Amino acid sequence: MRWVAAPSSSSAPANPSLDSCLVLWPIGPALVEALGASFREVAYFPIQGPDADLDAPRPVAYDYARADAIFAFALPAELKHPRQTPRLALFQCCSAGISHLQETAFYQALGPESQVVWANASGIQASTIGEHVLGTVLMLTHKVHYLYLEQQVKQRWVPHRELGGTFIRELKTLTVGIVGYGNIGRETARLFSTCGSTVLALTRSGRPEPFPSSSFSLPSTGDPSGTLPAAYYSTQQRSERLAFFARCDVVVNTLPDSAATRGCFGDDEFRAMKGEAIYVNVGRGSTTDHDVLVEALRAQPGEGEARDAVGTLRIGAASLDVVTPEPLPSSSPLYRLPNVILTPHSAALSAEYWHRAVLDVFALNVKRLRRGEQGVNVWRAPTTARGPA
Repeated sequence: MRWVAAPSSSSAPANPSLDSCLVLWPIGPALVEALGASFREVAYFPIQGPDADLDAPRPVAYDYARADAIFAFALPAELKHPRQTPRLALFQCCSAGISHLQETAFYQALGPESQVVWANASGIQASTIGEHVLGTVLMLTHKVHYLYLEQQVKQRWVPHRELGGTFIRELKTLTVGIVGYGNIGRETARLFSTCGSTVLALTRSGRPEPFPSSSFSLPSTGDPSGTLPAAYYSTQQRSERLAFFARCDVVVNTLPDSAATRGCFGDDEFRAMKGEAIYVNVGRGSTTDHDVLVEALRAQPGEGEARDAVGTLRIGAASLDVVTPEPLPSSSPLYRLPNVILTPHSAALSAEYWHRAVLDVFALNVKRLRRGEQGVNVWRAPTTARGPA
C-alpha cells in the first residue's frame, strides 16, 4: 500500500519531523488505520516476518526517503546508508532484540550527528513469557511432559512406581534463579514468588535496582522496586556466579544476544548447577553452548551420587524457547531428549502483542518525541536532544 493520508478526523499534530510512517511488518488493516491518529500519512508494506505478503510490492527509494518513522523488525536489505532516509526521526523495532540491527551497514554508517531515535518493544511480552516459564516448569516438575510422551503418545498406562512414587516437586519448595532482571525476569520473579518459591537474581551490579522509568512496563506486572529476590549475585565475579547456580533448582535465562552474553552458559555454569536443576532459556539461543547442554541433559548420576549433587556435568531437564540456529535442524538431539521441552521461539506470541507494540509503545514514542520528551525503550538517541517543533 502506497502512502495514504490519514482520515480528516485524525488528530495527528502538524509536526513536519513526524508526519509520515512506513510500516514493514504485517500488523493488519485495523492497526494501520489506528496509526492514522498519530500520522498524517501511513504507508503499509507487509514484507517482513512469517506472515509477510509475498505478493506485496516492496518499498522503493521514494518511500524510504519520505518516511519520518519506520515500524519494522529489521532494516530492509536495500537500505545500506542513512542517506537513503534523510527524514527518518524514529526507527521503532517491533521486537526486544536489537543485535540484528546493530550489525547492519546502515546502522554502522550512522555518524555521531545522527538525529534518529532507535527504540525496541521490550516489555510488551513480559507477562506472556513469564507465564510460559511458569507453565513449562510446572510441566517438568509434575512430569506432565514425560506422561504425555509415555502415556498418550504410546497409549499405555504409566504406573506410579515408574514416576518415582511421590514425585511432584512443589513450587513452594523450589529456589528459582533469574539471570537478567529486566521486564521478563521481574515478571517471572513475581509469578514464582506468588507460588511460594524463593527467588534469586543474577545481574551485572549484584544489587537491587528499581526498574527504569524510561523502559516500557505492563501495568500490574513485574517487580518495580527490585525487592522480590531473597538475594542478588553479580555476573562480574566468577565465584558469585557459580554460587548462584549451585543454589538454584530452576535457572531462568532471560539474557539478550550480545558480544558479552554469547556462550556465557557453558561447562562451568552447567557443572555448578544441581544435578536435578531445570534450565529455562527464554533469552537468546546464542547465550548457550548447546553441545555442553546436551551432554548435561544426557548424563545420569553415578553410583552413590546424590541426584541433586553439584560439580558434575549433569542437569535434570530443560525448557528451551530459543536455540541456535533457528530453525533448529532435524538432526539436533534436542528434539529427541525426553527431558527437554522445545518450543519454536513462540513464548512471546501473545494475542495482545501487536496492539501493545503499535499503540502502547510506537504511538507513545511518537507522542513523546513530538513533545520533546524522552521515548520509552530507547537504546540509541541523538546526543543533542530534539526539542518540540
